[in-house]
Amino acid sequence: MARELPDLKYKHTAMKKLLILSIVFSFFAIVLKAQNGDNGKTYYDADKTRPKEVFSFKEVANNVPGAKGTTVHLKHGPYFFYFENGKIKISGQYKDDKKQGEWKYYDEQGNLKKTEKYESDKLMN
Repeated sequence: MARELPDLKYKHTAMKKLLILSIVFSFFAIVLKAQNGDNGKTYYDADKTRPKEVFSFKEVANNVPGAKGTTVHLKHGPYFFYFENGKIKISGQYKDDKKQGEWKYYDEQGNLKKTEKYESDKLMN
């Protein structure tokens, strides 16, 4: 019986360390998520029931002279712009606030009208 007590104490200490590590990891995961991937939204109406555009952005340090310590939001990730009827008008991808990859344009009925390819905000086709 006396031999089990040191093992129990060791297990208890290991569990405390694991719990603390989990809390620290969760905190950093939340902070990183808040900085790199928050969604941005604009709406057609004040009640925010009809989305106009939905996008992801990342927060980066502002390098403009006189603006030290401030941050800017760059569109980064999927982008969707909607007609007032709720159908997608434009879908694409941003990378560091520049159009990247395939962009699709639709009519108000949802039919694909054209597709464009971008590299670092430059139209390739």
